[in-house]
Amino acid sequence: MKEYYADKTCLTVMRIAVMILTVLIISVVSYFLAFIPIIMIIICSVFFIAGFFTALVYLPVYFRNMRYYISDKKIVKVSGFYFIKTQTVKISKIQYTTTVSTPFARLEGFNCIMLYAYGGMLPIAFVSNRDFTEIAYNLKV
Repeated sequence: MKEYYADKTCLTVMRIAVMILTVLIISVVSYFLAFIPIIMIIICSVFFIAGFFTALVYLPVYFRNMRYYISDKKIVKVSGFYFIKTQTVKISKIQYTTTVSTPFARLEGFNCIMLYAYGGMLPIAFVSNRDFTEIAYNLKV
């Protein structure tokens, strides 16, 4: 059974994107609500705390808990922040697969393999480019 982890460069890109988005939202709120300072400060504080929590607490813990175990008979995905969720799919039950890779996948790690089985789907997301090609080759996508 081979074990795969989420790509750390993807985590870095997502953290930077969350921080930029937080700064943009705070700027827009400050511009449009400048005439009501109390409400502006409250809303900006809420967005700052949400962005700070997401970038520095939630995403690192979620990426640390995200693992994929692939063997000859089954694929197991373990993920979650506070509650750890485990999903298992037998390889024989997979109907079809879809692979999604961004143009800059080597730099950022936004790769995803969607496994469609009877009654649901299992995404294998945020794997490195090397792991992505290895998993896709092993599943004969």
